[in-house]
Amino acid sequence: MAFYQEERDRPETEKRRGLRLVCQEFEKEHLKETGEAIKLSHATLARLVKGGVALARFNESKSWLLKEEVEQVIECARAVADRGFPSSHRRLKEHVDEICRARLGSNFPKQGVARGWTQRFVTKHSDRLTMYKPRPLDKSRARGVNPTANAAWFTLLAETLEKGDDGKPIAQECCWAADESGFQSGLGETQEKVIGGKGKKSQYQQHEGDRENITAIVTIGADGSSLPPAVIFKGQAYQSSWKQDNPANAS
Repeated sequence: MAFYQEERDRPETEKRRGLRLVCQEFEKEHLKETGEAIKLSHATLARLVKGGVALARFNESKSWLLKEEVEQVIECARAVADRGFPSSHRRLKEHVDEICRARLGSNFPKQGVARGWTQRFVTKHSDRLTMYKPRPLDKSRARGVNPTANAAWFTLLAETLEKGDDGKPIAQECCWAADESGFQSGLGETQEKVIGGKGKKSQYQQHEGDRENITAIVTIGADGSSLPPAVIFKGQAYQSSWKQDNPANAS
């Protein structure tokens, strides 16, 4: 807008760039600097120059939430997800309705925000929020994941790898890590999707974890080698059929 207005202020004796040419030049400049191709509308530029309002700003004026409230809702959704209690669309709607009722009172609809509002909210802020199908996380394991415990563990690990038992670094082929993952046979994954911060491979959701588990143990070396996994589950006797259809050669 500023560039086009400067062009309009030029003397009539000088050549002036029109709306289309200004848009084309800024498209080329943006492509050169970012490598991203964009399309600018000369009609939109003309409307803005005449005092029109950008669509994004117009939509903000119709939003139930203020700008600072939007930030609070996003940060709250990310924070509770990191603690193992991610919000569903229903819970997010309840949260937004409470905020709007507290500020707007009787001017806010009794039924709250419209159906589908939360889906559009997550889509609009997809750079910070996304939908997940949650994986169960036992409460005791959730409490053990905290910055203090993580920092202490990695500090101890680094010192051990550097010094070893005899003051010499431990070779990679001597470093092995084992981990287990429990599968609750009596409790399937929930079909309700939840909201969490974008960028994670999975979103955990805390459960009681009092059901019988099938445990899988995997072991991998620092040099990239691995051992066949082991699977532990309750049974009165070993069955040979358990070894069938076993591409991982698990024991």
